[in-house]
Amino acid sequence: MVVKAINEAFREKEKILPLLIENIESILEQNTSDRIAAVNEQIKALQHELLATADMKKTGDELGMEIRRLRNEKQAIQTEKASRHDLKTRIDELITFLDDLSCELTECDEQYVRTLLEKITVFDDYFIVEFKSGIEIQIDE
Repeated sequence: MVVKAINEAFREKEKILPLLIENIESILEQNTSDRIAAVNEQIKALQHELLATADMKKTGDELGMEIRRLRNEKQAIQTEKASRHDLKTRIDELITFLDDLSCELTECDEQYVRTLLEKITVFDDYFIVEFKSGIEIQIDE
């Protein structure tokens, strides 16, 4: 079943590869570094404002809350960046594998399975093989 799914991906590589490349490009277009830099600038400006209000003996609770909110936003962006990098790596692995595969597989190779597959869902009359890149292939049995 796994060999059949990998071979199906191989047979469809002319359709799959452009989709994977498009996914990578869309991931790269969403530049999280610029967003992190913008949040850092906002935090810096608010910290200066907070210091100025402290000198004037005003309360800085609202500024402090806004700084905490921006720090949380920055953390969320960094998490998103790491997730995108992981997805890009998985898609790159599948593209490399499909490009290097010169013919259909005849037997299951554990290295291919570990590199390519995320999970296999078994139903009564078919299987769904999900590749780490997010592509799903249904195998009717």
